[in-house]
Amino acid sequence: MSDRRAHFLRQASAAPVDLTVRELLAFWEVKVRNFNTVSRIATDLKQAGLKCEPSFEDVAMTETVRIAAKGADQETIQGDAAELSFPQAALLVRDIPSATRDVKSIPPEATLAHAHAEMMAGGYSQLPVITDAGVLVGAVSWERIGHARVCSPEASLADAIDREPNVMKLTDELLRKIPLVYEAGFVLVRDEHGDICGIVTTADLTEQFRLLAEPFFLVGEIERRLRRCIEKKVPQQELSVGNKTFSTVNEMTFGDYVRFFRQDNIWALVGWQIDCGLFTGKLDQIREVRNEIMHFRPDPLTATQRQRLEEFAGWMRYLDPTH
Repeated sequence: MSDRRAHFLRQASAAPVDLTVRELLAFWEVKVRNFNTVSRIATDLKQAGLKCEPSFEDVAMTETVRIAAKGADQETIQGDAAELSFPQAALLVRDIPSATRDVKSIPPEATLAHAHAEMMAGGYSQLPVITDAGVLVGAVSWERIGHARVCSPEASLADAIDREPNVMKLTDELLRKIPLVYEAGFVLVRDEHGDICGIVTTADLTEQFRLLAEPFFLVGEIERRLRRCIEKKVPQQELSVGNKTFSTVNEMTFGDYVRFFRQDNIWALVGWQIDCGLFTGKLDQIREVRNEIMHFRPDPLTATQRQRLEEFAGWMRYLDPTH
């Protein structure tokens, strides 16, 4: 450990130290946050009995954080992640829920009518064909059934089985497999034991990426309407929060919006006949959700978080009806 870093850790152990995230990273002689650097800094802080408030992983490089001994009394610093924080690891096949969901299968001795009935009953477009011993024989789909029956009205299940279906592993990088899924329509998934544990279809991909992308558009819509409302109602000389002044509303972060609207003079200027505390409280919740999604986490938002985004977006459409 460098002497400079060791001195910093001793100093923070004795008394809280306030510094920007960029300055913090400099003690570890790095300039960016990635899996390795974040892990190394977090480990060193933990071993030194220190904590970082707010987490240096979750705020902008220019934001101030406080490093102090665990248990020390300290004022919470509100972070507002103004920049994107890219994922520390690639999306994997296992990040698609259907990849680990119990998959319905049929045995190779089943009849084509049985396969047909199972697919209709479950709303499946395809089914893996697996023996009782767990051996993958292939897969049957509506397309394969159609081809088999065109060739022979008396076709059996064996005639409709694709003997070489596409298969991927839970640990495969998802983005690399997307072309394969879209080309084939579906891909079977094997777990670490080699057993078929799920299936990923084009519909699964579409739904998953909708869940991941839709919040970005909702947050963008909310911010666009907030800025438009401020520009219409508030003179440029009034664009300030405490000691911070802005030459344009585009310089404001979500944290600034919350503090900005909580000012009595600003609330009077916008003239909305709604409760200021309720509005800014909801807006602060949107700030928290926004900071979550700007980290490109593979897990979709919770139902509560999505509801908050949708409800507040609806509120802003009422306050700013312009498209």
